[in-house]
Amino acid sequence: MRGGGLLGVLCLWGTLASAEAPPALVPESPVTELPADAPVRRNYIVPALEATAMNLGIFAFHNLISGEQFAIISWDTVRSHLDGSDGWTFDVDHFVTNQFGHPYHGSFTFASARSSGVPFWQASLYTFLASLSWEYFAENEPPSINDQITTTLGGVFLGEVLHRTYRFLMEDAGGQVSVPRRLAGVLVSPASSLNDWIFGGEMSPGDIDRSPPLYAELNPGVSLRTRFLERAGGAPRLLLSQGPQVSLAGELVYGAPGDPQWRYRHPFSYFEARAGVTFPGVSMANLYIRGLVAGAQYGGETSSARGLWGMFGLYDFGANDIMRVSSVGVGLGTTLQARLGQNTSLQGTAILAGLGFAAAGSLDLESQTELVRDYHIGPGVQSLLEAKLVRRGLGMLRVQARNWWVSGAYTEPRQGFESITYITWEGRLRVAPRLAVGLELPMALRVSDFGPDSRHAIGGSGLHLNLSYMSDDGFGTASP
Repeated sequence: MRGGGLLGVLCLWGTLASAEAPPALVPESPVTELPADAPVRRNYIVPALEATAMNLGIFAFHNLISGEQFAIISWDTVRSHLDGSDGWTFDVDHFVTNQFGHPYHGSFTFASARSSGVPFWQASLYTFLASLSWEYFAENEPPSINDQITTTLGGVFLGEVLHRTYRFLMEDAGGQVSVPRRLAGVLVSPASSLNDWIFGGEMSPGDIDRSPPLYAELNPGVSLRTRFLERAGGAPRLLLSQGPQVSLAGELVYGAPGDPQWRYRHPFSYFEARAGVTFPGVSMANLYIRGLVAGAQYGGETSSARGLWGMFGLYDFGANDIMRVSSVGVGLGTTLQARLGQNTSLQGTAILAGLGFAAAGSLDLESQTELVRDYHIGPGVQSLLEAKLVRRGLGMLRVQARNWWVSGAYTEPRQGFESITYITWEGRLRVAPRLAVGLELPMALRVSDFGPDSRHAIGGSGLHLNLSYMSDDGFGTASP
């Protein structure tokens, strides 16, 4: 599931970044363009049936094919969940399963409802109820509070990103959609693609406006060197030193905040999504999503600064074998674009979010025989700061800083915290139309405090060289 999700996202960015100039980004599609006065068409039954079928299919696989112990259920296990004798708890299953598998599962249900014409908030109920039914009826283990949170919130945020991107790919430009776009659409949001086929593209797009300003890029490259140091009450020691690796990353900006023509009327009318993988050796994968859930726009068409402020939804997944963190949450923030000159702009983002559930820590590399869990789960706080200076047609400089502070309140030992910080400096120079070369310096720091003998810090840094295939030469800024 993890590989399929990242593959779909990266294939999407490859399709968009290799498109023609921005006006030609609007794709051809079989999706019917409905008149403005057309009656709203929605179907509430089909997504309920699809959510049930998805749960039954996954359960049947684990029960009949893979023979997972958790899938051996009986009326007694169901009864114990319903009467509270085997009540709700927090589980510490495999990190990738909990933090990516469950949100990705939830995104199918959410996209199924959205592609049936169901509005954003109503569609979120399908994800919540589908996850709840799984916890009660598809496992013999106690229902998991963290799975319910991550499947619902992570599924809603990820599902909306995938479905909106699918809708953009399938917009009608008066012709037939190309094969690469069809394949990208299926990989990005299979549920949306299925329901487009079922309903003949006639479901109401509802609260999704047509032709949003969109910027996409695909960044293949190489990581030259990665080093991690550990300090646990004594002198620092080298934990990992790794040579060259291949990297592949992508970025998608939907509803650029500086565009004076775009109106932010509905949840996720603006979002940013970034994903990447690095391999072989100690592999790394990440997916960061932020979108405006409720807020307002400031700055008029003639203003030198335009932006958004309000409540943002965030879903983050950063996994490697040394330092890992994942969270879902909501918080207040703003993102803006200020014009400094005819072709020069400064973009900035600041968000402070509360995390209902987060997981942070690392995996013990010294254990060669088994994976030792070394991450903690609990509520927390996340802060995000980003600044990007862009000269359209020339290049850009960017610095990003993310911090997750996570308490260990949900599992033993409860008294302590994890603090994970990612900082990235980046520069790019345009060398040809929609092509740039870049240099990236990522750094990471982990501080874990769970008693006098467990306080330690792990720092890491690397150097990445990459190419950027861009949908336009604005590096994500709106044109003057």
